[in-house]
Amino acid sequence: MPVRGFTLVELVLVIVITGILAAIAAPRFFQSTVYSQRAYADELAAALRLAQKVAVASDCPARLSLTPSGYALAQQAAAGNTCNSQDTTWSTPVIAFGQSGTQDTAPSGVVVSPTGSFVFSGSGALASGPATTLSVGSHTITIDALTGLVTVS
Repeated sequence: MPVRGFTLVELVLVIVITGILAAIAAPRFFQSTVYSQRAYADELAAALRLAQKVAVASDCPARLSLTPSGYALAQQAAAGNTCNSQDTTWSTPVIAFGQSGTQDTAPSGVVVSPTGSFVFSGSGALASGPATTLSVGSHTITIDALTGLVTVS
């Protein structure tokens, strides 16, 4: 009876060819744009929630400035123990988790619309903004103007 099986050379060759095909084909099947869009939508929603919570906690308006390239959070400058409502520079950055300021840039290929300034009042309501619905790729961020509740779908 003859011995059947594969030689070590044949097995190694099949493994090498499979590895090369996987390295070439895998990136075509797994694009990261979808994951980047969802991650940025969640991050942007968290930043909007933070702006709303900071406005309520400090009873001073907080603003999220959203541009096509990223976002930044700020508050009006203080005047004694209150907010300076005349401050139009929004010079006080919102600091969270030991950062120097809450801001980030959008990942490559992620498009957000509309852009502009979202201002939350001391009561937590959305005082002004370009819209109450944002699109981040195929995801939607909705802001309830009355309560400031932020949801992602």
